[in-house]
Amino acid sequence: YIDSKTVESRIQDWQQWFHEEESQHLIALYHDRPVGFLGYGALRTAPAGTSKIRPLYSSEIYGLYLIPEVFRKRIGTSLMKEAVVKLKQQKHQSMCLWVLDKNKRGCQFYEAVGGQRVGKMMIEVGPNKLKEVCYGWRDINVILEK
Repeated sequence: YIDSKTVESRIQDWQQWFHEEESQHLIALYHDRPVGFLGYGALRTAPAGTSKIRPLYSSEIYGLYLIPEVFRKRIGTSLMKEAVVKLKQQKHQSMCLWVLDKNKRGCQFYEAVGGQRVGKMMIEVGPNKLKEVCYGWRDINVILEK
C-alpha cells in the first residue's frame, strides 16, 4: 500500500496535516539538519469508553517521527518534553497518543517515558486492517522527569 503512494500525493498529505488549524508542530534538528517532528494539540481521538463529558485526556500527540539514524539519541524524548511544556502553557495536564501495535520500537519508547496502554482500536490503511493502541498520561509531568 505504501509503495503505491506517489511522492506528490505524500507531499500533499503532509502539507494538509501541517496546516490543520488545531495542530501544532515541533521540528527536531541534529547537527543543523531536520531529523524529525512531533505534532500535538487538543484531544482528537479518545480511547473507547472515555467520557465525553469528563474526558481523562485533554490533549494528544498526533504523530512523532524521527529518521532512523537518530534513534536512541534522546531526540524523541526532547520533543515529548517540549510538547509537554507547550501543552502545560495551554492548561493541559493529561495526554494520549495512538501508535500501531506492531510498532514495537514506538511502544517501548512510549512506555519508557511513562505511557500506560489505555485503549485499542482497529484502523484501515489501504486494504489492510491494523491494530492501534493508545498510550495515556493522566499527569504529563511524568514525561518531564524522564
